[in-house]
Amino acid sequence: MKNLITKFAAVLLFFALTSLKNKDDVGYVTLEVSYMQTMGGSATIQNTDTNTYYYINAVDTYGQIEVPYGNYILVSAGTNSCGSPWIHSVTTSTGTDYFTIDASNSFTIYASCY
Repeated sequence: MKNLITKFAAVLLFFALTSLKNKDDVGYVTLEVSYMQTMGGSATIQNTDTNTYYYINAVDTYGQIEVPYGNYILVSAGTNSCGSPWIHSVTTSTGTDYFTIDASNSFTIYASCY
């Protein structure tokens, strides 16, 4: 009986530790959109550690996605409508398309037409 209780406690401890670890290993990437006529936009980022793509969709002026910690690159971003004569612009919170998501870093993509 004592052996069974010890095994049960070990299994519960394992599940508790793995569930806590997973919650701490995610960050956020945000897409903020300025628009002239049609609201919304989208962006694609790639985790360069795992070669996984993530898609952010902004229905109006804001979209956000939760991603695992790691190194990323901004693949593309834009608004839903940016036809001539408007000029498309994409900037980032770090000033570069390469970024890291960890406990102290998040990332924001700004897409606009002007």
